[in-house]
Amino acid sequence: MSATSRNAPCPCGSGRKFKRCCVDALDHPQRVAKGHDAVGERIRAWAFQHHHDAIRAALADITAGHEDVVLGDADIELISTWALGDRELPGGGGTLAQRYARRPDLPADESDVARRIAAARLGLLRVVSVQPGHWIEFDNLAGGGHGHVMSHGVSRAVRRDDMLVARIMEGPPARSLWGPVGRLTRETGRELLDLLKAGIESSGLHDEPGGLATAMYLTAREITTLLAPGLGRAREFDRAA
Repeated sequence: MSATSRNAPCPCGSGRKFKRCCVDALDHPQRVAKGHDAVGERIRAWAFQHHHDAIRAALADITAGHEDVVLGDADIELISTWALGDRELPGGGGTLAQRYARRPDLPADESDVARRIAAARLGLLRVVSVQPGHWIEFDNLAGGGHGHVMSHGVSRAVRRDDMLVARIMEGPPARSLWGPVGRLTRETGRELLDLLKAGIESSGLHDEPGGLATAMYLTAREITTLLAPGLGRAREFDRAA
């Protein structure tokens, strides 16, 4: 998008000129991230208020066998992101984030951001290059190919060839990272590979297009447990911004 002429149609598909649509947002990724974070916080507050039992059940799922562990802020944010975006509610109705996005009382822009948060899925990203404070260029090894994501904060902390487990949120104005981002160590990388192999085996996804991405979705709970710092596994941890 950065190579788009200011007078050309905006690549986000709005039908407006680039200069009257997404150009300002791309120049200020921190502002975009703050807007997304504000919607995410409202989703969390709504979920804890109206679906407290579902949040408690999600916490119990993750900490099973680790009942004596004291969880920190990074753990809670990681678990709540999984609980809101991946954990299907009993009896149908999708996830908590999907249910929030369908609320009839939401303004259109809030509903749009909530839908995109709900659709953000885990990817396995190899960092190709970085412009600190602006974007990360990556290869998504779980499907999705080569691309860029806006990032104000994480782009300042990663380097070329780092391996990240992160959720990619579609634009407008452009794709960005959503929620906690795990940076894989050799140990957690091997454990993640074992999880994905098991997910592919159990689901028969060997020859399916996008099988690895599906395996990441199916094992999102186990990946969340793997990356939780409080459970004694991953130590490298960032918050998407």
